[in-house]
Amino acid sequence: MRPYDLILFDVDGTLMHHPRGLVIWEVLNDHFVGDLTVNRERYRAYRAGEITYGEWVDLDVGSWRDAGATREQIIDAISDLEPAVGAHETFEELQRRGYRLAVISGTIDIGLDHLFPEHPFEAVFTNKIEFDESGAIAGWQATPFDLDGKVRAMEVLAERFGTTIERCAFIGDAFNDVPIARAAGFSIAFNSRCDELLEVANAAVPGPDLRAILPHFPQSES
Repeated sequence: MRPYDLILFDVDGTLMHHPRGLVIWEVLNDHFVGDLTVNRERYRAYRAGEITYGEWVDLDVGSWRDAGATREQIIDAISDLEPAVGAHETFEELQRRGYRLAVISGTIDIGLDHLFPEHPFEAVFTNKIEFDESGAIAGWQATPFDLDGKVRAMEVLAERFGTTIERCAFIGDAFNDVPIARAAGFSIAFNSRCDELLEVANAAVPGPDLRAILPHFPQSES
């Protein structure tokens, strides 16, 4: 019997990397707004309770829309983002071993769709951008499950897939992964520089090759 039924992944910094260590929000703010400081200021405002997470997403995506960003331009802007080394092979092998895969992340769906067009995940909880027929931004949806909501997302998925959080594993890299890493049945801090996550995770796997997580997920012998 496999030790876990469902493997949950963070995206930015875990499955997706940038040469300068930026997350997709920083890449797009830098490209369309020309200013990385807005990320720090909006994060500060969110943590201070001055804006909600949804309002934070509104500010970012709204500014890209106002700058005339199109789907094609966004894909071009994120061209430096790359999948983690061995990610595609890791997903294929985990699925071969019978594990179900899902994403819980504060990333944006367009980055995940662009880098992983094979769509190996049975469920994806991320922020979403909608485009009209011309490719212009027509709307967006903020995930209710980033930061403090990741544990709730795991509970929702465990119920959906008929399992328990004790039989869910989580792989992430950053401070916002600490609560879910603590709550999951098993957690891996992958390629992480976050001391708190490294402390609470069940295992630490240095990057950059995602295939290094595979020994933690054996194939069922039955």
